[in-house]
Amino acid sequence: IVGIVAALAVIILAAVTDGDPITSLFSITAVLIVYGGTCTALITQFGVKPALTALSRFKWLIKPPSMDMHAFIEQVATWSNLARSQGALALESELETVADPFQKQGLQMIIDNAAEEDMLPTLEAMAAHAAREDIVASEVWEAAGGYLPTIGVMGAVLGLIHVMMWLDHPAELGEGIATAFVATIYGVGGANLIALPLGARLGRMADARERERHLIIQGLMLLKQGKSGILIRQTMQS
Repeated sequence: IVGIVAALAVIILAAVTDGDPITSLFSITAVLIVYGGTCTALITQFGVKPALTALSRFKWLIKPPSMDMHAFIEQVATWSNLARSQGALALESELETVADPFQKQGLQMIIDNAAEEDMLPTLEAMAAHAAREDIVASEVWEAAGGYLPTIGVMGAVLGLIHVMMWLDHPAELGEGIATAFVATIYGVGGANLIALPLGARLGRMADARERERHLIIQGLMLLKQGKSGILIRQTMQS
């Protein structure tokens, strides 16, 4: 959030320093062409749901998804001690305390005495599906970074076409040309200051979440194998 706000502030400050009015950077027509056109291109490429998912992931900049892996390791060690002393069915009382759906599904499979050779592929498939949902937001924003500059140029060309229709009003040509190039600023600036950095940031977050899920799978499989809490703790902390 700080980076995006600072980027916009730098552009506005540069314009003001040159003596240009702030209003010179705003154009409803340019907004409609550049950002509206980019949205329609993204919907055409990905569909409505992935595009909305990418937009909703913007909240990750404010509150990044994170998991306390040290707390999870201690939790699995506790589950192991409980299962070894009272049996796997005793873990059923722990289900209500698990908020993460992925962890809950794995714990439920242990309680149901699912075979180890069935449990591992199922958890890996669930992890792959969740990873795909996370990475699609990154792909959408990176695709937006590709569309924005091109559509910005298209907006500038459309603006110049409009200017050419007013050649008999020389006094208005300068202002009209300046307005036309605002679309280029929106396209290039939106791509390089927001869309591409945001896509890369979301991609790193998706990678981190994928690593967390693989660690969760390892912990659940150790629990399934009946390993002691001490061994689970040592293995997972390494």
